[in-house]
Amino acid sequence: MAEIGDQDTRVPGEHKKNEIEYQKDIDRFVKVIQGALSTVSVPRGATIVPTLGPAAWTAKDPNQMYITNGRNIFQQEHNNLGAEAVTRGVGGMSTHWTCATPEFFAGIERPLLFKDTEKDGAEWTLLYDAARALIGTSSKEFDYSIRHNVVLKALQDAYPDRAIADPLPLACHRLAKGSPYVQWHAADNVYGDLFEDSKKKKQNKAGKERGFFALLTNTRVTKYHERQDGLNAGHHIELVEVKDLLEDRLAPTIAGDVNFYIKAKIYVTAAGAVATPQILANSGFGGTRRPDEAVVPPIPMLGSHITEQPMAFCQVVLLRELVEDIKNFDNKPDWWKEAVTAHIEAHGKTDPLPIPFQDPEPQVTIPFSKARPWHTQIHRDAFSYGEVGPRVDSRIVVDLRFFGKQKGSPTNRLFFEKNLTDAYGMPQPTFEYIPTTEGAEDTQRMMNDMTDIANKLGAYLPGSEPQFMTPGLALHLGGTTRLGLGGDIKETVGNFNSQVWNFTNLFVAGNGTIPTAFGANPTLTSMCLAFRSVHKISELLTKDEFPPAKAEDVLELTPKEFLNWAFDPTDPNFPNHRLRQPHRSV
Repeated sequence: MAEIGDQDTRVPGEHKKNEIEYQKDIDRFVKVIQGALSTVSVPRGATIVPTLGPAAWTAKDPNQMYITNGRNIFQQEHNNLGAEAVTRGVGGMSTHWTCATPEFFAGIERPLLFKDTEKDGAEWTLLYDAARALIGTSSKEFDYSIRHNVVLKALQDAYPDRAIADPLPLACHRLAKGSPYVQWHAADNVYGDLFEDSKKKKQNKAGKERGFFALLTNTRVTKYHERQDGLNAGHHIELVEVKDLLEDRLAPTIAGDVNFYIKAKIYVTAAGAVATPQILANSGFGGTRRPDEAVVPPIPMLGSHITEQPMAFCQVVLLRELVEDIKNFDNKPDWWKEAVTAHIEAHGKTDPLPIPFQDPEPQVTIPFSKARPWHTQIHRDAFSYGEVGPRVDSRIVVDLRFFGKQKGSPTNRLFFEKNLTDAYGMPQPTFEYIPTTEGAEDTQRMMNDMTDIANKLGAYLPGSEPQFMTPGLALHLGGTTRLGLGGDIKETVGNFNSQVWNFTNLFVAGNGTIPTAFGANPTLTSMCLAFRSVHKISELLTKDEFPPAKAEDVLELTPKEFLNWAFDPTDPNFPNHRLRQPHRSV
């Protein structure tokens, strides 16, 4: 496994929000997220700065542009996903994600894997159950939060005839009953004990010993090289070319050749919705802006039909009546009374609020539905925006984030430039994205819904009034390597085993594989598709046969036995989300 970034957490792929300082002050984590993100494509801007001192260097041609660090001379501002960004490092965005893990709504968001709806539903049930087990999803970790229950009850009382407000499903666990701290889950929960020396010879339930696993950090996957001898029907990857970025820091005379090759039977590209098609485009498989029209590339739909989530946001300060009611102990549980009483006794003379300083934040959602096809997060959390600062006590601030959906369109594309590179020497991505009119009405209804709900909870925090956010800010780009059924081969990149059409041994993974319009967080669904891919790869390796993916191939259900590790506590690979206890030593 090759990772272009570094390991920047003590445990590989761990969530950075697990540090005590960020759980004490969630606003400080905003800066961590901002520091982790690199903007994908910055629209062209002239090098002429009118207020620059006349002695400073300027380009003689005022139309010339800067082209470093994502500055893109081909990117128009009107059709850019201006806030789309990537994270490079072990664990990727899982090191700072919100950990929200909802399911996709059947019939709208959720891809149709099998035309038989009963068969399709059974497959998704199995896959989602396994995904929740692997990432450790829970809806109970904030049950003993005063603020969580205040928001939850306020919405349930305000909308008795509507789909009830629920706790937001999150991949996390509380460290102990009554503790204000949770352990946020990330890629390290998927890695499990892979990096522990004592577990290198670990056996599965069938007695098979674990294979060799190596994770190369600071290693750029540059391109794939196909077999040229024609021995296989279809396209066959022979080698992958990679670059050692650590050695590349040295002078060329010292470093020597920093490129090397890795040979494998199967290749999986899972570098995110931008970098996955970027690697494939750099391999000559498609996705470039000006392809040779006389030659059809191996992956003609690469980067086509991208999907994005229109996003509405606001912050409110809780209504006085809701805050004052916290001290009304009628119909309140004992733990509530004890927490509030203890806080008032200890801090009542100096703190005007009855909310304990480390009361866990609210984590609420009103689920996606046919009537209201958008995903909601009504909570207090850190994103790359929404920092409250010292203006208002964060304990009485609630964030509302509503995510709409946009159907993929052939005119909405992600291109890769042949003569312009990003900071890592790969083809520069360029977006051509215009929201479709089909979802415009729903997006406006979503904004109205958010403002209605916000007014049931509080008054707008100045500066965080209702607004649509810059496209791309949701960081849930989809469709760049979209999957489909055999009948969709002309509009997709691969089948629902994630095997690229007409390739024998090339697979893709990640949010870019999702072909449908979706409003919910895609992590759980991407994991489901990855399970199918892993099962297919296991079959190919067992048989040592690698036929190309064809439209006429019949896809199979995932055997429950293959995922038994997710459900059987006696299985050595059963997910253990308390694998590593917090400790002081380094």
